[in-house]
Amino acid sequence: MERLGGRRAVELALVIGCGAGNFLFESVLRAKTVFVIVAAGTWLGYAAWRWHTDRSALHAWGLRRDNLGAAAKAALAVTVPLTACAVAYGFAVGHFPPPRGFWLILLLYPAWGIAQQFLLNAMLARNLAAFLPGWAVVFLSAVLFAASHAPDLPVVALTLPAGAFWVLMYRRWPNLWALGIAHGVIGTVAFYGVLGRDPLALLLGKIPG
Repeated sequence: MERLGGRRAVELALVIGCGAGNFLFESVLRAKTVFVIVAAGTWLGYAAWRWHTDRSALHAWGLRRDNLGAAAKAALAVTVPLTACAVAYGFAVGHFPPPRGFWLILLLYPAWGIAQQFLLNAMLARNLAAFLPGWAVVFLSAVLFAASHAPDLPVVALTLPAGAFWVLMYRRWPNLWALGIAHGVIGTVAFYGVLGRDPLALLLGKIPG
């Protein structure tokens, strides 16, 4: 138990530090690409080490297939109406039809969604649950998830309720594949349709800042 508690503390420190690093490198140092590469390498290395030392770790985190069907149905039941609302809003305010790059981001974003769900749920919420009651886990996880997107206030406003929702979903259906793909689809449509932003153009440096 002592060893498990120590590992949970380390994972919590790492994921909270990752959120703080995201803010620092994006908003202060303007070197987010460097941070993403280092963070991705660190987490991949940690996941590989955990899997090597404990073959049940991936399953416990939610990288599993046994509950994929139930998790996918639940995610689909939420993704379809939210996506439809975001698309309708996008057309209403003139953000849609989207540029061609939308389809590339829609294809790629789910991978980023799985990574975010891993950090939010497997590393943050799951470990907080060992120390806090359920309502506090949901609240604190959502706040920290939203805060990691500061100072972009529109994104913070969207990710605060989204974070709470993802944690609630994970507590009922702990499957990172289903939640990550749903996250990617909703996130893509929200960026283009609700916020009116083109992530691909930002990545390619077509938009200043």
